Amino acid sequence: MDEERVISPWPNIVSMSRLGAVPLILVFYLLWFDGVEFPESWAWWTVLAVFGIGMATDVLDGYLARRLDSVTVFGRMIDPLIDKILIQSMLILMAASPLTAPLVPSWAVVLILAREVLITGLRGYAEVQDIDFSASPLGKGKTTSQTVTILMIFGGFAVHGSSMANMVYADICFWMMMFATFLTVASGIEYVVRLRRSLSQEPESQSI
Repeated sequence: MDEERVISPWPNIVSMSRLGAVPLILVFYLLWFDGVEFPESWAWWTVLAVFGIGMATDVLDGYLARRLDSVTVFGRMIDPLIDKILIQSMLILMAASPLTAPLVPSWAVVLILAREVLITGLRGYAEVQDIDFSASPLGKGKTTSQTVTILMIFGGFAVHGSSMANMVYADICFWMMMFATFLTVASGIEYVVRLRRSLSQEPESQSI
């Protein structure tokens, strides 16, 4: 008789803990980033640290899931969803704040949000249909580029203060945001095409 597989809850616990960064960052933004006064360096470092630690748990939960043989459908769904909530919350706040809005255009954030909502819905449908919808290299690149862009912007303001807005580094951050937006849209198109192909092949496989 085969031994029953024991699923460890720790990977999902680590994933869910990432949500705790969202209200913290929201409070910090309301307190320090209203645009009336330029925040002190420590304020930028604080938000950067909370966001960075939150995203670092993404690596940890994946490692634990594989190490403990606890990869589940719930985990595959909730992990990217929490990533999206944390990253998109940051981008929305950055687009809304007059301090960071020049580097994070609202139209880019709207495009990214639209893509994330669409792909989250398609991922849920794919899981129900038992279709492989795991992250592609382009999708992983999208998440990485968004994360790096946020870290670059906050790190730049933490180090250089308000003078960063007039530096070449600010232009680099802006174009990094454009690159992240491009990867986001491109990966969304890739996922749609991939799902469509899987659905078109499904009837053929069932008829064999």
